[in-house]
Amino acid sequence: MKKIIVFTVIAALAACSPKSKNETLAELTAKRDSLQKAQSEISIQLNTIESQIAEIDSTINPNDIKLIKQITNQKNRIVSLEQKIAALENQMTARDQKLLIPVAVKEIQNETFAHYIIAHGDVEAKNSAMISPEMGGRIEKVLVKEGDLVTKGLLLVSLNTDAIDKQIEGLKSSLDFATKTFNKLDTLWNQNIGSEIDYLSAKNNKINLEAQMESLQAQKRMAQIRAPFDGIVNKIYSKQGEIAGPGFPVIEFVNLKKITIKSNVSESYIDKISKGEPVELSFSSLPGYIVKTTILQVSKVINTNSRTFQIEMEIENPGDRIKPNMVSTIMISDFKSNDAFVVPSLAIRKDITGNFVYVVNTVNNNNIVGKKYITTSLSYDDKTQVIGGLVIGDKVIVKGYHLVSAGIEVNLVN
Repeated sequence: MKKIIVFTVIAALAACSPKSKNETLAELTAKRDSLQKAQSEISIQLNTIESQIAEIDSTINPNDIKLIKQITNQKNRIVSLEQKIAALENQMTARDQKLLIPVAVKEIQNETFAHYIIAHGDVEAKNSAMISPEMGGRIEKVLVKEGDLVTKGLLLVSLNTDAIDKQIEGLKSSLDFATKTFNKLDTLWNQNIGSEIDYLSAKNNKINLEAQMESLQAQKRMAQIRAPFDGIVNKIYSKQGEIAGPGFPVIEFVNLKKITIKSNVSESYIDKISKGEPVELSFSSLPGYIVKTTILQVSKVINTNSRTFQIEMEIENPGDRIKPNMVSTIMISDFKSNDAFVVPSLAIRKDITGNFVYVVNTVNNNNIVGKKYITTSLSYDDKTQVIGGLVIGDKVIVKGYHLVSAGIEVNLVN
């Protein structure tokens, strides 16, 4: 029977023996608890078997058997108490471990860091016009409707030109007569026949009448509104029969194939922004839509009121997704490094000496908080580049930094 128990103990120890030096605290704790439980159960079994052996052993005095049973019961009670004490001690150890402040760290390695200047710009159509007639008059016809896509030169609106048409009709007969008269005199003059005065008078009369006709034709054209470029009739402000005139828009006309974005940037960036600089454009109304382009124009003049200068970009607009008067966010890259030390900006603390971060150092297998003063550079998107004070492998506390101080032990968590 004892051999069986020994084999059971060996089997339990073999099952719970450490297999790897990299086992976690939780795994080792579970093994310890399992072994302690097995040890208690085996001790109770051994004590019980010793009592059973005494009962059937004829060499033992019957009076001693009762005493042996009492001893066995006391031993088993002691084993149970020891098991409870061990469990309480384990709970206390676990609680002490949990009392350590949990922190998360970032191990410093070379990584990419980029800094951007952020500006906001207004979207405009490169080709956009508020069209009005060049002369006053009553609108006779509106030949398009809102939303129509038209080509350059197409007639959009015509004013009433009855008075001009009558003048043209009257002048036309006079011009025809003057032209015939001049042609006859010109034929005779080429044959050295006729008076020079009559010839020059007929020629001058014809030229004057042609000039008058051209003037009337020009006036008639001024009474017409034609498309200045390919585009869309976005808005019609006047109706047929209404009076229109110069300076009073009749049609809003726009082409969205090309878009310009203009932005006013603080003069503090005047030396960091130049023509041809790459930029990224995004639009709050179009989530996820990003356009990469370059700066087309940089103003050479600072606005005295806002202390800003203007930059301008131009982009293609496939599908007419971008609309005039949208607001664009402009990201202008002014710095990039592929081997930077970067920490969360909030993890950087400050005291009378300067900026510092908390780091975790391993001391006698314990995680002890240390304090390192650092030199910072640029910050962007809640991240800051550190250019001094840290080395590769430093474990900077990025969560729980507001709960710790130098010298205390902490519990590392993910």
